[in-house]
Amino acid sequence: MQSLGLSSSPFDGPDSLGEPDPVHRSGTEPGSGNPGGDPPAPPERRRPSFPGGLGSGWRRRLTLVGVLLLVVLGTVRLLRGSARSVDPGYVGIAVGRVNGSVELLPAGTHFRPPALYDLHVVRISDQLLTGPEGSFSVSTKEGVAANVTIQARWALDRASLLRKWSALPARPGPELVSPVVAAAFRAIAPRYEVASLISDKREEFAAIAAKQARERLAESGIVLKEVLVSDLTLPADFERGREAMVDEIQKTERMEVTLKLKAKEVEQTRLEAEAQRARVVQQAEAAAQQRVIQAKGESEAMKFVLEQKHKEIDQKKLEAQADRETRVQRAQSEAEASKISAEAEALHRRTMADAEAYAIRKTSEAQFENLKREAELVSANPLLIPKTFADRISDKVQVILTPTLGGETFTDEVVRRAARQGAPEPPASTGATKTASKSH
Repeated sequence: MQSLGLSSSPFDGPDSLGEPDPVHRSGTEPGSGNPGGDPPAPPERRRPSFPGGLGSGWRRRLTLVGVLLLVVLGTVRLLRGSARSVDPGYVGIAVGRVNGSVELLPAGTHFRPPALYDLHVVRISDQLLTGPEGSFSVSTKEGVAANVTIQARWALDRASLLRKWSALPARPGPELVSPVVAAAFRAIAPRYEVASLISDKREEFAAIAAKQARERLAESGIVLKEVLVSDLTLPADFERGREAMVDEIQKTERMEVTLKLKAKEVEQTRLEAEAQRARVVQQAEAAAQQRVIQAKGESEAMKFVLEQKHKEIDQKKLEAQADRETRVQRAQSEAEASKISAEAEALHRRTMADAEAYAIRKTSEAQFENLKREAELVSANPLLIPKTFADRISDKVQVILTPTLGGETFTDEVVRRAARQGAPEPPASTGATKTASKSH
C-alpha cells in the first residue's frame, strides 16, 4: 500500500493544494537558521495547477481509483450468473472446474459461479416413450413381421445418478431406452404366435419384454416403470389372409350358433308343447274338479233348496190352514154380522113400517079430520071448492069459474078429487098399511 502512495492523505496540511514542503521551499533543514542573521524571507505562494500539471498526490489517488474499478469489474464478471436455478422434476449436477468435484443439486436456486462450476440439469421425473421412437418391428413364431407400437414410462434413478450420469447419452429416451425395449420385444416375440398375440397374449408378451428391458436398463441407472402395447400391425397379405380365416371362422361359429339356436328353438318348441299339454291337462283337471265342486255345491244347494221348498210348502199349508180358518172365522163373523144385520134390518124395517104405519095412520086421521072440516066448510060455503081448486092449479091451467051446478054430483066429485090430490100415496111395499088405511 505504501508503494501505491497511500501513506499520506490528500487532506494532510497545506500540501493538500500542491504546495511544496517548507523544507523544500527554503532549501534548508529546520533549525539551521541564520544564527546571527536576519530573519528568513517569507516564502512565495504558488498558485494551484490544473490537470496536466498534477502533483504526486493526485497521481496516487487516480491510480487507487483505477485499481478499485478493476477489482470491482473483475469481481462482478466473476460472480455474474452465479445464482443457478433448477426446476421441479429436475436435478442439477455441479462439476467443479478447479478440482473436478461432482455435486447433486435438488430443485431450487443455488450459488454456483459459472467460472468455477459447470451445471448440468437432468430430468428425473417420469418420461414417456411413444410415437416413432416407440414403434418397431418384431418377428413372430410363424416368421411374420409385425409392427409393434408401445408406450413406455421411464425415469432416471436419482440414487445412482452421480455414478452413472456421465455414461448416459445426451438423449436417453431415443438413444438408450428405445433400443433396449425394442431388443427385448424382438427377443420375446418368437415365442408367440400371431393369433395369440392378437387375441389374448398381448399383456403377457408386454410384461415379459418389459421385465427383461427393465433389468438391462437398471444397469444404466434408468428405471422402466411401465410398458403397454398400444398397437400391433400385421403385413397386408397376412392381414388379408387372417381376415379371410377370421371370416371363415366367424362363418363356422355363426353356423354353430345358428345350429345351437335351432336346437334351442326345437327344444323350446318341445318344452312349450309339453308345457301346453301339461297346461291343458291341468286345466282339464281343474275344470273337472271345478265341475265336481260345482256339482257338490249344486247338490248341497239343491238339498238346501228342497229343505227350503219343504219349509215353504209347510209354511204355505200352515198359511192356507190359517187362511181357511181365518176365512171360516171371517165367514162366521160375517154370517153372524149378517144375521145381526138382518135382524137389525128386520127390526129396523119393522120399526120403520110401524112408524110409517103409525105416521100414515096419524096422517090419514089428520087428513080425514081435515076433510071432515073441509066438508063441513064446503057444506057451509059451496063456492070454496072451486076457489080452492082454482088456486091449486092456477099455475098450470087456466081456471074458468062456471055457474054452480045443482045437485050432489058435482060436489061429491070435487071432494073426491081434492081428497085424492091432497092425500099422499101409501107405499107399495106396505100392503098392511094400505089395508089399515082402508079400514080406517
